[in-house]
Amino acid sequence: MKTVTFKEAKGLCDLRTATSHHITSLPPLKGTAHLDLYLLDKERQRLERELSRMEMRRRRINSLLEHIKKKMEGLDESAVQGHGSLNSHSTERAAGKQGAPAKRDGHGKWKRMAVEY
Repeated sequence: MKTVTFKEAKGLCDLRTATSHHITSLPPLKGTAHLDLYLLDKERQRLERELSRMEMRRRRINSLLEHIKKKMEGLDESAVQGHGSLNSHSTERAAGKQGAPAKRDGHGKWKRMAVEY
């Protein structure tokens, strides 16, 4: 018996293809035109809904990209304007580190507690 792969047999890679192309061992029945029209109409409606969802998603992604672009432009402008003030802050911090270390009054240290089992 010969094995058939999906690539060799047309219509087997997508199960919907088998029903839409009527791949059966029986000869076609008379009077199934209405059923075919109904199935084709349902498939058309499904594809139209999918297309509208894709369009809505594309619009939402484009609006998010525009929002991100505006935020980036605003941050770029503030970074360029604040560039001089950043250098002064970094030199002040460096000078502060060279002086006496500041005492911490318990903040930042772990509190310990003995637990008995």
